[in-house]
Amino acid sequence: MLILAIDSATPVAGVALLNENGLMREEFVNYKKTHSETLMPMVDEVLLKCECRLADVSAIAVTVGPGSFTGLRIGLATVKGLSMASGKPVVSVSTLDVLAHNICGSDALVCPLLDARKQEVYTAFYDVTGCYPVRLSNDLACSPGEFVQRAREAAEAAHKNSFILVGDGYRPYEEFFRKELGDQLRPVPAHLMLPRAAALASLAAVKLEKGERENVFTLRPHYVRLSEAEYRLNRGEL
Repeated sequence: MLILAIDSATPVAGVALLNENGLMREEFVNYKKTHSETLMPMVDEVLLKCECRLADVSAIAVTVGPGSFTGLRIGLATVKGLSMASGKPVVSVSTLDVLAHNICGSDALVCPLLDARKQEVYTAFYDVTGCYPVRLSNDLACSPGEFVQRAREAAEAAHKNSFILVGDGYRPYEEFFRKELGDQLRPVPAHLMLPRAAALASLAAVKLEKGERENVFTLRPHYVRLSEAEYRLNRGEL
């Protein structure tokens, strides 16, 4: 098994290569360059340094959202192109699942947060007492205030009394979350706050073993909410 994982759903660009023995290499960029500039050079670098070719890969993994509309489209276009050129299957994973997989073996309610702009976050709730995250909710797009309310409800239902918040949706509202959740909010090291292609590859490996593969021709991003253009079109503004 050899999985090439590609993530560009957020401002982070990540590429990883994982085999049955574990992570072989990971490239991670969280800077100002666009994904269209960085993604393919990162793929080439990872394969080159591991002395692998695309032909050696068992499957290509990609994050399908939620996240940046542009980033998701770039990632999917890249993966679809690689898949069609090589005939390799594609495995898709939720961006929120990938973030939740940064944490394991904790009794806290894990809440990935992605900045959805418009004073909203994308989120979902997870149990991570084991090695892999277990979903407790569907994806949501909501205000920070609504998030806190729903997180408390999810924690009560799951019999949890603390929270772990990860993702780029945390920092813009950090003061608010600290005030609302107080001592129930557990700290997270900086290197676990952002999505990692290695976590994407790990989750994709599980799905691949179960025989889960995508139809590359029908695979679409999971936006959670309408894009600005779609929203304006529905309101008759375009």
